[in-house]
Amino acid sequence: MKIIATWIGLLFFICAIAAAGFGIAGMRNRNSEQQLAVQKKAIERAAVLCYALEGFYPPGIEHLEEKYGLIVDRDKFFVSYRTFGSNIRPEISVFRLFSNPETQDAFLTPESVETPDIFEIFDPLEIMDE
Repeated sequence: MKIIATWIGLLFFICAIAAAGFGIAGMRNRNSEQQLAVQKKAIERAAVLCYALEGFYPPGIEHLEEKYGLIVDRDKFFVSYRTFGSNIRPEISVFRLFSNPETQDAFLTPESVETPDIFEIFDPLEIMDE
C-alpha cells in the first residue's frame, strides 16, 4: 500500500511541475504579445505627435527616434513603416523576430536555389520534330 501511495504522490508532483511549466510558458507568450502591442502603440503615438506639432507625418521611423525619443527594440521586433504622403497616416506594422538567431538568419537570408533552365530539361528541336 505504501508503494501505491508513493507512486500517486510522485504522479501528483510531476503533474504539478508540468502545470507550472505550462503556466510560465503561457505568461511568457502573453508578455511577448503585450510588448508587441506596446511597441506598435508607441510608434503610432509618436507619429501622431509629430503630425500635431510639425504638420506632417514623418517620412521614416528614424525621424521619430531622433526628434521624439522613440525607442525601437530592433533585436526583438521588425517594424514596417510605410508612408503614402505627408498628410496621410502611415501604415505601421510590428512583427516579432525569431528568438533563435540561426533560424532568423536562415529566414532572412534564404539559400539561393537554382532553378533548372527549361532548355536543359527539354530540347526544343526534338519537340518541334515530333
